[in-house]
Amino acid sequence: MDGLLDWYLLGLALGLGVAAGIPGLPREEGRGFAVGMVTVVAVASGVIAALAVVWAVFATLIGVAVGVFSYRKLARPAVPAASLAVAGLSLVPLLGYVVAAFSPVLGERLRRRAAGRYAGLRVLAKD
Repeated sequence: MDGLLDWYLLGLALGLGVAAGIPGLPREEGRGFAVGMVTVVAVASGVIAALAVVWAVFATLIGVAVGVFSYRKLARPAVPAASLAVAGLSLVPLLGYVVAAFSPVLGERLRRRAAGRYAGLRVLAKD
């Protein structure tokens, strides 16, 4: 870890890892996107690790774990958009670290909101 470029690449690997973890353990309908995203991130992490920072592999694995556990309650149609948005944000310096730091907070908020039922929709529910 000699300079700012190394820190940037490590944050990039971390943010891309979170982006790859958002699809989580794919079901049948999202398997193609999840496999493609993990493949792209694995190649990017391997290139970063080979050229600059060996720690990029570990940062990517940590990012994948953060993404999988944080975004479990995300709606299936929102997964590709969220994953691509996080990958895009991680290209900006320092935002890879920010994404990884705030993903558990956002995931907890998603979990709390997904558990509740809205009063306006209670009339439409068939219990």
